[in-house]
Amino acid sequence: MPGLGWEVVGVEFILFCFLVFLGGLGLRIFDVVVLLLGFEPGPLVRAIASHSVKEGGVVYVFVPHFEDERADRAFADFKRVFDMMFHGKVGLEKVVVDVSSVSNAVAQIKDIFMRISSKDVAICLTGGMRVLAVATIYAYMLTPWRKDPYLEVYLENKGYSIEIPLLHKLVSLEITEEKREVLRALLGGPLGVYDVALEIGKDRSTVYRHLIWLESRGLVRRVGKVFEITDLGKLYA
Repeated sequence: MPGLGWEVVGVEFILFCFLVFLGGLGLRIFDVVVLLLGFEPGPLVRAIASHSVKEGGVVYVFVPHFEDERADRAFADFKRVFDMMFHGKVGLEKVVVDVSSVSNAVAQIKDIFMRISSKDVAICLTGGMRVLAVATIYAYMLTPWRKDPYLEVYLENKGYSIEIPLLHKLVSLEITEEKREVLRALLGGPLGVYDVALEIGKDRSTVYRHLIWLESRGLVRRVGKVFEITDLGKLYA
């Protein structure tokens, strides 16, 4: 039976995927599984077959906000299999991500990751638009995980996934809470050093050092005599 594409439909498709699911029982078990939707349901089914979800857990399916009939069909097929697998014991949430702005997409996904950062999480890059995968990876790296998530990427035309090392441990910036306070003070608009110091209750020399550090990393920019937060800085605030 080739590839779990659109040539596999209806009852045959459901039964095939159900058998794949049964074959995956007893493997890793997670509270949350994150999937990215492409044009075929097969990679998503393989992901939840390989990584069992605890009863009461949830599966998030990230989809771009663009309308696409193929993606809609893929989600409908996946949901049909999902319902047959879990019988309501595991939640399924379709998350529409606005990918017209990478920064907004990252912020939206990071907000979800922050809520699940203390749970056992599997993030499976199972398909979808490249910008959605980039935003997911970026959000993953920006999230201060309390439990290290499992991260994998599905290999197209190979039928299996490979694990990705814990990249967030290598690339995360060491931003102190005091520096985050500076960033948050700028969320309301550009401010000078004195106004930031007044806002967060710190001395001006300390605030100035923080602003220079943040500026050197692209998190704030200087505009005349004031500083403003960048899109990247908003993700760290």
